[in-house]
Amino acid sequence: MLASSVVASLALAGGVLGSGCETTEPPPKLQGQVHLTLIHTSDIHSRLFPYNLQLGQVDAGLGLGQALSIANVGGAARISHIVGRERARSGRVLHLDGGDCFQGAPIFNFYSGEAEIRSLSAMGADAMIVANHEFDRGALNLGLQLQNWANFPVLAANYLLEDPSQPGASPLGAQLQPFSVFTLEGLRVGVVGMGNLSSMTSIYDAPNRLGITPLNTEEVAQFYTDLLRPIVDVVVFVTHLGLEVDQRMIENTTGIDVVLGGHNHIVLQPPKRMRDCSANFDVEQNSFYIEIANPDPEQGGKVRRYCRPRDVVLAHSGAFAKFVGRLDLVLSNNPTDFTAGEYDPVNGFELLSNDYQLFPVTEAVPEDPMVSTVLEPYAQGLDALANLDLLVGYARDGSRRNSTSGGDSPLGNMIATAMWLRLGVQTDFSLTNTTGIRADLVPGPVTVEQMYNIFPFDNSISKMQLSGVEVQDLFDFVARRSAGRGCVSQVQIAGARVVIDCTKKASPDVPPGVATNIYVGPRNPKVGCVSDADCPDKGLGSCDAERGVCWQPIDQLASYELATSNYLAQGGSGFRVLQRNTTQFDTTIQQRDALMDYIRAGRACTMRPPCPADSNGNGSQSDECTAIFGASASCTADGVCDPEEPVGCSTDADCESIDKEFACACPESVIEGDVCSSDPARPCAAGQCVLKQCRNDVAAFQRTTCENAPSPAVQKQCEAEIAPCKSAGEQCKYLACVDRFIGNFSDGRLRMVGQ
Repeated sequence: MLASSVVASLALAGGVLGSGCETTEPPPKLQGQVHLTLIHTSDIHSRLFPYNLQLGQVDAGLGLGQALSIANVGGAARISHIVGRERARSGRVLHLDGGDCFQGAPIFNFYSGEAEIRSLSAMGADAMIVANHEFDRGALNLGLQLQNWANFPVLAANYLLEDPSQPGASPLGAQLQPFSVFTLEGLRVGVVGMGNLSSMTSIYDAPNRLGITPLNTEEVAQFYTDLLRPIVDVVVFVTHLGLEVDQRMIENTTGIDVVLGGHNHIVLQPPKRMRDCSANFDVEQNSFYIEIANPDPEQGGKVRRYCRPRDVVLAHSGAFAKFVGRLDLVLSNNPTDFTAGEYDPVNGFELLSNDYQLFPVTEAVPEDPMVSTVLEPYAQGLDALANLDLLVGYARDGSRRNSTSGGDSPLGNMIATAMWLRLGVQTDFSLTNTTGIRADLVPGPVTVEQMYNIFPFDNSISKMQLSGVEVQDLFDFVARRSAGRGCVSQVQIAGARVVIDCTKKASPDVPPGVATNIYVGPRNPKVGCVSDADCPDKGLGSCDAERGVCWQPIDQLASYELATSNYLAQGGSGFRVLQRNTTQFDTTIQQRDALMDYIRAGRACTMRPPCPADSNGNGSQSDECTAIFGASASCTADGVCDPEEPVGCSTDADCESIDKEFACACPESVIEGDVCSSDPARPCAAGQCVLKQCRNDVAAFQRTTCENAPSPAVQKQCEAEIAPCKSAGEQCKYLACVDRFIGNFSDGRLRMVGQ
């Protein structure tokens, strides 16, 4: 199957190898030690403009800033500056991109990848591979974007593409090539691309709309390594297979020197030094071997090729435009540089040593003006097409998409609840995939742009009817999928509670992972509880202690209505149990819109202090709340005083006397500054208590409008006209609050067992 694409690839490789001028004598072959620099980016995911990110411990440890701080990171122009700087510091250098440059920010939703390819071309990428998200708008769109804007080779060796000359065929057969060869000051470097297979389940359906037949990873890798070895000195693989597949590929092949991987969004610091040809050992021959296709097609099957394990460097350089990796290699073809018997001349230049540097893409990095110029029209277009700076709400503490327990996360619960309760949906329970939630909600003002970053995919909500048996099958699949990914839940849910056992098997012939204690909906009539022991069946997870409610176990014969994304409903991420359901109905309500509307429907960040203790035994806690806030206040089941009406004020002191975190928002008495305040000499006639931090953060957000003013004087005039503190105080009276009162917390609805 591979041979049909080799002739054209060799012709392309010859074009790269040639200098463009005929010479009578070939250049002298390199001898001894040489240096090679590989600059690696991957999984940029449309983060072409800088964005704010709340840093976790991992990103902080890799140099992006202080943990839990909010840092401004990413941006193609900053990446281009780093790439250009490192090129200038190197002799032989290649910039190789590992794919998934599409999808992840609003610029892709509106321009379908054009800006991403143009940015890579402007920064001078030497080659890129195609990965799974390059196909999010279809093969035709990808082919057109590459044809129009790519000035570099685009690689994918493990895809057998249909003939583009056939009517209705994908254009990719004319755009992609399996490898490219570069001559760098006499050093011949073969670069092979390996596209993603695991996340593109539709390519295993025959026929599929992408026009791609997937090829076996290890067979393809060995085939092209053997093909290139006679004409190159170094073999580099750029992959989007994921870390585990990268490792298996290395161990089951021989001859690869370097693998630059992606897809898992991780950084290997330092890179791994692995041994190829190390998966199989023949005791009788006292030798390692790999298995290759039998060269005799009549006999078929596999034959053994005996080989000596060699060092291979495996590097991953992160995702979302946060890092640029630089891998420096020292290679040699001098046998005396190696231990006796360790050098094989068949492999050309062998690896002696390597050094890896990871460059964080922070606001301290200047922007490349060429790439900034390319992106400027897209920034202006986004302002016209979508008001991305429009405020949706305010998140004092933000919201995390991942949970420390591996189960339900605060952001996941809020998203699932938004789907579950959405008008026009309102099902028994909801479910969405964890990996479809692409970003955390950063603390501070919540914008429409953040909603696109969280939900870059234009997925809608689908409804369907499931029997109790199908619900069990659904969560069993979730359990197996979660068990295979470190016992981290691969879904987020609302309206249900589940225990996922990552070690138990449903039967001996299936992978581990079983869903137990599945509950859908609270009992009717409601049964109060403090712990699982208070519920009728006393099952693990049956008590929702946050709400004091016992939940109802599923009935195998009952019918349940599910709300999920149309991506999962169509079988995405392997959800065949949903794909084969014939009751599906697409509501066309986008998940992103459901989340925005759910947040907007919430109340502002109002005063809700804990209910005072009743010290004298006279009256109730509600009486104490009424004494503070007036007749409209009451002590809720959550144990907080909740005034139905906003708390009025004349000065900041009026609010601070009740809760020090609140201030008085009043247009006529506000004092503008980096920290907003009210003038006590000008008491407000009808002010309202608002969260101080909301007022200050929204004011700071509004000041960014004036950051690019041509001079300090113009910037000052701009801020005077905006009056950020005044307008921020007014907005915080009504801006919806993203807090635990709209479900922004983990409550154990997904319990992971056997981690």
